[in-house]
Parts: sequence; structure tokens; C-alpha cells
Amino acid sequence: MIPYPNSSMRRRRGFTLVELLVVIAIIGVLIGLLLPAVQQAREAARRMQCSNNLKQLALAAHNYESTYKVFPYPAKDSNYGYSAQSKILPFIEQGNFQDQIDFSQPLMIGASYLKTLNPIYNNLVGTKIDVLICPSDPGDPLYEDGGVTWAGGNYMMNAGPGVGTQYCSTSDTGGLFWRGSVIGFRDITDGTSNTILMAETLFGNRTNSTDLLDAQTQLRSTSGGGSPCSTSAADLDVRSVASYDGRRAGQWMRNLTYQSFINGYFPPNSSSPDILYHGDAVMGARSQHPGGAMVSFADGSVRLVSETVDLATWRNLFARNDGNVVGEF
Repeated sequence: MIPYPNSSMRRRRGFTLVELLVVIAIIGVLIGLLLPAVQQAREAARRMQCSNNLKQLALAAHNYESTYKVFPYPAKDSNYGYSAQSKILPFIEQGNFQDQIDFSQPLMIGASYLKTLNPIYNNLVGTKIDVLICPSDPGDPLYEDGGVTWAGGNYMMNAGPGVGTQYCSTSDTGGLFWRGSVIGFRDITDGTSNTILMAETLFGNRTNSTDLLDAQTQLRSTSGGGSPCSTSAADLDVRSVASYDGRRAGQWMRNLTYQSFINGYFPPNSSSPDILYHGDAVMGARSQHPGGAMVSFADGSVRLVSETVDLATWRNLFARNDGNVVGEF
């Protein structure tokens, strides 16, 4: 005769609700502890890639200077409009791309106040170049203008300290680049390790607005009159705002200030939005890296400069021959 199993033998062992909730809570705590570490690791990888991009671009500028005895120069005539970035393509393994650019032809055509893209480039200007894009920037590198889609880039050429009217790209900015600049290593008398070559910034938010949505991704258009290059950056900085513009860093092939140049008027990641004025701009270094922005120096070195850097020192780093002693940064 088979004995009838008692109740303890019939009982199946399982999790109680309390035990299950405890396990879920422990898993949640572990995820909470692990997620920031994963995010930090990912940002470290993105920052390393951003640094590597700037290093490649600095070496490309060096190779260009070695070949032509000057750094890549932006077009002087705004009708042509080619940026310095477009001149170094063969030195970043983009020679096939540059073969499609005819620098004897204007990039932009039409009246000065209403320029349009030369139609021979309609299918070219929207090409994204990976080495020109920082992976930490979540913004959109593409920008639509007049029915044409352009591709932007995060890395801008040093257009001087930006004080006074040095933000104006039609004359010597005190930096290494302006429209028609012809600068070589011989002209950097402050020292290549004390002079910025390029710095990163952020893509615009691609919207026009009367409201400030994000100081890091918008340009402000100021109210008040004045002709181009007639008003100092300090005066523009205190003017009231007429509107906000999201075009910044949207056309890497074009030599407009807010598309390919950067200056030192604002410290990195400034809480003040950059300033648009008659096609020129007071453009600051901006990034998604915690605490600062990446820059490459004329000697080829790359580093993150803190957003708390002394402003006078920061501006000195954008000057090639002001003779000022650069402090710690």
C-alpha cells in the first residue's frame, strides 16, 4: 500500500511576493549604479574620437602648409565662398571627394543679399564627412536652405580673439583664418603651442524662433543699426535680441563665419548664445563634453580646455602674434 503523501510533501517551493520585490529592487539598484558608468564609458569613447578627429585635421593642415607654405585659406570673394575645411580634403583621405570640386567656379551665385548655391553642387554639399563630425554632438549635421540640403561640421577654424571688430571675417582677425587669409607657420610668432588652430562647436537646432530655446545651439540676431564690421563684439553682446537662429555649423563647405570660423570672445560653453551680425558672427567653442571643449593647437596637440578658463588667457590663445604671455589653461 502506497502511503498518502502528507501536506509538506505536496507543498511546492516558490518565491513569495516579498522575495520577488526584493530581487527586483536589488536589480534596479544595480542598474542605477551601472548605468552612469556605462554612459561615462561611452562619452569617454566619443571624446576620444572627437580628439582623434581634431588631431587628424591638425595634421592635415600641417601637411597642407608643408605643401603650399600657407595654411588652407578660405576664399576671399564671398561669391566663391569655399571654406578652409574644403581645401584639406586630400589630406584626410577625401581626395576623390575634392576632385568633384572645381575651385575655379563660384560656390555661391547671385546678388550679395540673396545668394544661392551653384547648381553644379546640388548633390555634393549634403555629403557628411565623418572626420568633421564630433560623435558627442546629438544635433543634426544636415541643414536645409533654399531647397538644398547641406552637411555641417563641428570643427571650426581659428578666426582670432573676437574682441572689438575682430569677429569680422573680411579682414585680419588676429587669428589664423579669415576670408582670403594667407598665413603660415612663420606668422605664428606667439608660438604654435600657444595658438589654437581649430576648436569644436555644436550644430544649430535648425529652427528660427523669437524665443531662446538653447543658448548652446542658437545664434541671436541683435536689434539696432550699423553697417557690417562697424560695431564691437562687446556692444553687440549687450544689445537686445530680435530673434534666434539655428543655422550654426550647417555648411562645412562654405566660408561664412557661423559655418566655418570660431573666435575667442566667449569662453567655452558660454551661457550666452553666439551673435549673428550682417553675415558675420561672434562664434564660441561649444561641446557636449562635460566641463569644456576640445581644441587643436598649431603644433598639432589636442586637449580639452575648461569652460572656467581665464577669459583673457582664452582670447590670447586665439591670437597668433599679440605678444601676450599665455597663462595656465
